[in-house]
Amino acid sequence: MRWWGDVWFRLRALLARGRMERELEDELAFHLEMEARKLEAEGMSAREARRLARLRFGGEDRFKESTREAWGVSAWTDAVGDVHFAARQLRKHAGWSAVAVATLALGIGGTVALFSVVDSLMLRPLPIASEDDVVVFWSDYNWRGEEFDHVAPYATAFSGLAAFSNQGYTLRTESGSSLVVATVSTVELFDVLGVAPFLGRTFAPGEDRPGAEPVAVLAHGIWVREFGSDASIVGRRISLDGVETTVVGVMPEGFYFPTPELEIFVPLDMDPEDPAYRDNGWLVLTGRTGPGVGDEHVAASLRAIASALDERYDYPAAFDKTRDPHVIPVREYLLGDVRPALLVLLAAVGVLLLMACANVGALILIKTADRTREMSVRAALGAGRARLARQVVTESLLLGALSAAIGTLLAVGLFDVLKASLPVQPAFLETVRLDWTALLVSLALAAAVGSLIALVPLRRVLRGSLTASAFSLRTDGAGGLEASRAQSALVVAEVLLAVVLVTGTSLLTRTVVELRTLDLGLDPDGVIAMDVLLSSSEAGSGERTLFMETLVERAAALPGVQAAGLINRLPLRDGGYQGSVRIDGRPDLEGASRPNVMFRPVTPGTFEALGAELLAGRGIRDTDGADAPYVSVISESFARRIWGGQSPLGRTYGTGFVGSVEVVGVVRDIAVTSMTGEQPMTAYYPWSQAMAGSGGGILVARTSGAASALARPLRSLVREIEPRAAIGRVGSLEQTLDDEMAEPLRLRFFLGLFSLLGVVMGIVGVYGIVAHSVRRRRLELGVRTALGAEPGRLLGTVVARGMLPVVVGVVAGAAASLLATRALAGFLFGVAPTDLVSLLVATSSLLAAGAAAATVPALRAARTHPSEALRGD
Repeated sequence: MRWWGDVWFRLRALLARGRMERELEDELAFHLEMEARKLEAEGMSAREARRLARLRFGGEDRFKESTREAWGVSAWTDAVGDVHFAARQLRKHAGWSAVAVATLALGIGGTVALFSVVDSLMLRPLPIASEDDVVVFWSDYNWRGEEFDHVAPYATAFSGLAAFSNQGYTLRTESGSSLVVATVSTVELFDVLGVAPFLGRTFAPGEDRPGAEPVAVLAHGIWVREFGSDASIVGRRISLDGVETTVVGVMPEGFYFPTPELEIFVPLDMDPEDPAYRDNGWLVLTGRTGPGVGDEHVAASLRAIASALDERYDYPAAFDKTRDPHVIPVREYLLGDVRPALLVLLAAVGVLLLMACANVGALILIKTADRTREMSVRAALGAGRARLARQVVTESLLLGALSAAIGTLLAVGLFDVLKASLPVQPAFLETVRLDWTALLVSLALAAAVGSLIALVPLRRVLRGSLTASAFSLRTDGAGGLEASRAQSALVVAEVLLAVVLVTGTSLLTRTVVELRTLDLGLDPDGVIAMDVLLSSSEAGSGERTLFMETLVERAAALPGVQAAGLINRLPLRDGGYQGSVRIDGRPDLEGASRPNVMFRPVTPGTFEALGAELLAGRGIRDTDGADAPYVSVISESFARRIWGGQSPLGRTYGTGFVGSVEVVGVVRDIAVTSMTGEQPMTAYYPWSQAMAGSGGGILVARTSGAASALARPLRSLVREIEPRAAIGRVGSLEQTLDDEMAEPLRLRFFLGLFSLLGVVMGIVGVYGIVAHSVRRRRLELGVRTALGAEPGRLLGTVVARGMLPVVVGVVAGAAASLLATRALAGFLFGVAPTDLVSLLVATSSLLAAGAAAATVPALRAARTHPSEALRGD
């Protein structure tokens, strides 16, 4: 147990330091007293005996130090002392410390927050077992139920195959009706995903086939929110579209598929007698590869699937599933290609952190130089290079730790604001969170930043002469020149990085401007859209028709509303609802050459509400009822691609759901699925002909005021007309456009913020180097003034010296920007990554900022009176 005695002794030395010191004093006093008594016994006086006893014993302080060394805790006590001394230094220079800590905290906080985002979306596993084995098949939201059943036997490389899609339901609870979007799937879905329920069970075999009782599985979130985490929900019935549906299970917390906003799982109705089973291409196929299955086996299985489809079906070119069969990893499919945007942001915040380190490194260099006397005295008293270096490192690490602590608090406090601004699909934002990894990243950054900012002053301590001139920046000797060069190099690095950030911001700003100027074929100002659904299980066909007609009529009569109408898919927000058409009189467009068209049923007021421009013929009228001849208004791209320069009015074409229709009008192309690129051919049909009896659609209304002001009146109107109706998404068309431009808009926001901070850091760095240069040359400037030098000339000289690292940094930054901004190529539109205008904006702004930062201390230097300079020195 000897080791325990050693441990206990060291613990006493650490935790009972005062008592150990008193015992040491008592022991020393005892030895001195014994020696003095011995000398007194030999005939000396008491005073002389005590003096000689001290001389024989040696230095008391040396004895104490050697004893403390023997305690074995000197390293810890020295470290604590260094920390205390470093803390006193930071308090002594409170203003400098505040600037340094704030600068580093911003960089560390941003890095911690964005790393948490990257960790959540790119590193953290999906709520799927062995996600690398799960893939999604090509041609998503385009498979039919019949096709799924046909290809399943050929999917030999997969241990499981499932089909899924999404569908809106009216959920009725005690608090009222709400529109929920559910994942509808075959019963194999949960087996493919490899996820067990939290409560109850998942789908049983046959529950997606005719005759099965309606069942549902709840996501954890809706179970908590709507049903109060009631475990007895399993086996109970809920109302979905007016149908009593049995809840058979609840999924674990954190599980979602395919997105978190889909909170109910319902089996598909795979009924071969249902026309939708044969004709509705709206499914996504997903599968799990079998154990030990390689890429070659998967490719062979996909080819077999394509061949089976080719033998049975005759596809038009637009929907030919036999071409390019492939699978997509489930992570890439669910999250999209978020990697480039997140890596750009992480790189940008990393640049900002490097700038912060360079800035604080320059400040530490100045501060070290200002501690000339202290360093010289400590060296003269015996402090070696290692001791001085340890103190410099301790101060830097303490600075890094304080900055990391404040930066982490900033990251936690502003994380929700960050999430709302991310270039990520909104549905996945709730999966982004801070956790314990953020603390680890913060600790790592504290150590890394502290070490990094200590490099420059540490180099001077370890390699320079331990004399006053080694630390002084007030001399033009080698030490002063070396420090000035180091400081200038740091400013060059700051300006270089700032130019890269500002150039990226300028490119994204120009991209947004280009996107804003695109002709979208509609006017989003003052337009609001609201999803409404009255289920067929809740009301009959006549009731649903009356409800939709009344809703449009009364919405158009609301104060401030200029027009209102219905549409089945909102431009830019919703895709789908498309198919091939047969052009009468065009045999060359038959079979596989049949053109693909987006189908958009509308009411008479829809074009006016959207601000769409009619180019020829007429629009949709009230007289285009269910009993009237079938007509359509087509997009200009439809007219141009099918009939060229000839008028399409009066021509006919055939569709699969309303038969033959006559073209009565042409409308300017509306941005249906994307703001950029060539718009798809689109056909608009009278609502009463294409959507007769439907109780679901999107109400669009135009107001002369703010679109958001219409949200509450429209909700109240729906509740008043039909309490059974459910309301879904409500938002302005402007917000839809912003969502479409989310990546460049949000990247611009972040890079703009980082650029602003970078420019501020650059200004601080330039100001610091010029101000210190002026202070170092104060005597010289005073003498030159006394000898008749003009203040303006002195001003120009000082500014020119201060601007030298700025100019070098701007030139280097311009060259670096030409390479670095290529990473933004995928987010740009209408502007090249090497755009000279953006580069000119960045370089000129940094030159202007640098000139302003250099001018302020230069003006002070030009106004210095010679007598003040002589007295100050």
